[in-house]
Amino acid sequence: MDLIIIVVLSVIILIWKKNFESFVYFLGISEIFFRIMHFISENINVTEITNLINKYIPTSLLGVLANYTDGLFYNILAIGLVICFVALEIYLIKYWFKRK
Repeated sequence: MDLIIIVVLSVIILIWKKNFESFVYFLGISEIFFRIMHFISENINVTEITNLINKYIPTSLLGVLANYTDGLFYNILAIGLVICFVALEIYLIKYWFKRK
């Protein structure tokens, strides 16, 4: 289910913004959100919140890929995701140098 939601949101972003940069930013925002939520669940000793986060929020985008794919197809998708993360890093560095 989480894969379907991520794919649908990615397609909506691509259709709405019509550029690769927005798609890359969406992936980066999603990855950071997943990691922050799991960091919170690990460091807050409230079992209800921890159970809720562990049940409904994936650990990372690579975790989602690992749940639904394996073998060569997983490797190809993981490399594509890493390439998107490298592109995100490039966009962030360009933005950082443009700021005054």
